[in-house]
Amino acid sequence: MSPPQSRRVLLLQGPPTPFFSVLERAFADQEIPVRRVLLHAGDALRASYKGIPYRGTLAEFEPFLDALMGDEAITDVIYFADRIPYHRIAERVATRRGAIPYAVENGYLRPDWLTLEPGGMGAYSRFPAERAQIEAIAADAPPIDDSIHFRHSFASEAFFDVSYTLTRLAGSGGYSHFERDRPNHPLKEYISWLPQLVRRQIARARAPTQMRRVTTESKPFFLFPMQLQEDYQIRHNSPYQRLADLVHEIFSSFARSAPRETSLLVKIHPLDNGLENWQRTLKRAKRDYGLTGRIRMLSAGSLPEMLHHCEGVALVNSTVGIYSLRAGKPTKSLGAAIYNLPGLTDPQPLDDFWQQPKKPDLDYVDAFVRALAKATQLKGSFYDRTGMEIGAREIVRRVAAGYGASDMFVTPPPRLEAALAMGVPADPVPGRHPPRNKGRIGPP
Repeated sequence: MSPPQSRRVLLLQGPPTPFFSVLERAFADQEIPVRRVLLHAGDALRASYKGIPYRGTLAEFEPFLDALMGDEAITDVIYFADRIPYHRIAERVATRRGAIPYAVENGYLRPDWLTLEPGGMGAYSRFPAERAQIEAIAADAPPIDDSIHFRHSFASEAFFDVSYTLTRLAGSGGYSHFERDRPNHPLKEYISWLPQLVRRQIARARAPTQMRRVTTESKPFFLFPMQLQEDYQIRHNSPYQRLADLVHEIFSSFARSAPRETSLLVKIHPLDNGLENWQRTLKRAKRDYGLTGRIRMLSAGSLPEMLHHCEGVALVNSTVGIYSLRAGKPTKSLGAAIYNLPGLTDPQPLDDFWQQPKKPDLDYVDAFVRALAKATQLKGSFYDRTGMEIGAREIVRRVAAGYGASDMFVTPPPRLEAALAMGVPADPVPGRHPPRNKGRIGPP
């Protein structure tokens, strides 16, 4: 590994908070040279308008970045969200040049963790997929610290996101070629959130009563936690173009194969923007599949309580899967998840999962989580000021030590071949968005 003095860091787009500015200062405090590229006015705002503005097209970004990295002798590139088009290009350029690309994201472990992972996440993760390698990493890893140190309100999260996005829109004339990789206009998303705020409070108030009804019923139940349509874990790390396709697969399989005495608890994602009326859509779907009386829907509630009482969990690649495995629950992953490995998730076809769900190997779960934390997770926060400082200092320590080039990671990404075989898009075309849910979800 190279000594810290030889590292030269490039920061690309960060989260919609001052976190990357805190990170930039943390590198400077260690006398590690750091440069920053600004892709739009929101980036410029969070960087206090200090950085290298990029005003070219997406097609021109690769030669621009290649030249910049060469001129600055960059050894490490850090970006938030690994699958946006600019960062896919950055990973490719960095790897070609022998630099280390790092994706920064919310933690695989929640809520008090951040992810720092070389290359990417999910199908593009370089974290080992072989049990022997994982257990070797875990051999000297400490137990997981599940205590929560950093808290923030939904209001502060919303403030950072809205101010960042509105600044980007207001300054779009200066960055007219920037390509946003989301299908809906941000103002449409924000407007959709206004009634959602009311529904959110109602759902929280009703959740305890609804959970008591679910857990006191005689019917055993499985849990299906939904994700967000625009989540990169769905769009770029799963075979589903639309969440409607996932609902079809889950509901049709459950109707066909689940024992009649079981029910399915569908947990709608708490940050769903309401553009799709899932309550209405799912009610219609359960009628179409003959599941009336066997489907429950919740928009809020205690996840630990749901996991404690359920028979098993079917999902794509949500971080709920790690909670489920740690709770010893049979877990069926239908996408490219970092934890979708033999001995952890249930390898059976979905139809068989409902009938005889297989529990994970708890010794392996413990080793996996400790190894994952040691290699890719760190305590910190994108929103809490103290959490930003602590997280930034740990990122600097790991980058300075050349973590991404250590033997804790393997190349090429060991999950990618299986992910492509299941239908995960190889490298989604920039600007291509998933189609909106249209028509009924039901038997063809």
